[in-house]
Amino acid sequence: MAQNNLRIIYKNSANNATITSPSTPLGVTSLGNLKLEAKSLVCRTAGTSVTYNLALPSDEIIGGVVLPFCNLTSTATISVVLKTGGSLGTTVLSTSSILACPYQNLGMWDWGAVPLGVNNYSYGGGTYGRIWFAQTSCNYISITITDTENTSGYIECSRIVAGAYWTPKYNTSFGLSSSMKDLSEHTRMESGDLVTNRGITFTSLSFDLNWLAPSDRLQFSNILKRGGTSSPLLISLFPDCTEDWGKEQVYQIYGKLSQLNPLTHPIFEMYSTQVEIEEI
Repeated sequence: MAQNNLRIIYKNSANNATITSPSTPLGVTSLGNLKLEAKSLVCRTAGTSVTYNLALPSDEIIGGVVLPFCNLTSTATISVVLKTGGSLGTTVLSTSSILACPYQNLGMWDWGAVPLGVNNYSYGGGTYGRIWFAQTSCNYISITITDTENTSGYIECSRIVAGAYWTPKYNTSFGLSSSMKDLSEHTRMESGDLVTNRGITFTSLSFDLNWLAPSDRLQFSNILKRGGTSSPLLISLFPDCTEDWGKEQVYQIYGKLSQLNPLTHPIFEMYSTQVEIEEI
């Protein structure tokens, strides 16, 4: 199977949507949290299935739905229905149910101290549920998640990202890297013991786009001008990588650019740049 080129969702249509669900959020969690950037603010619903309905103020192009930071297991499924004309309008796309995050295994951290879910999102925990499909114009999105093997007793999601994606004609060059950043601090005590003040951890991605065609240069420039370093991006370097699901997991991120690197013009009709991004 041919490898899909990277995909970037640069405008999150869910930000302007009215989100409803037939399931009532538990406790202090709310559907409104699905539009916030704080990982610790989640929407939690009882049971092993949930449907999120997003009503958009106008027609927009949607090509993917991603749920960064959720407690879904590797057997959870996701499906999407797109409509025009609102909830009672015309269905323009209906996907089958696919595995939302086949690369993720449910469980505790090895040391058994941090349970799965929001408590470990600040320490590199949580997973990304996702579904990609043909880019389609719509103004209503219905997302259904089913996770019958989830022993938590609830479905928890921190964010919904839905929108059009940009994909370049030529993929990244070799040498891309994914790293885990740890803000823990060590202090050497007078006794000689090394004491650690545990800090949060987060992931980062760095990769080169060395072969941008003129049309891709224009589109990528617009993405940089639109969001700068303040607006989050969803980047998946190996979307739907059926040969190696773990590869997709490692090289996808919802975060903000660390800096805006220059676009260079190294050879005739080809442009290049480097992307550095940190998880929110």
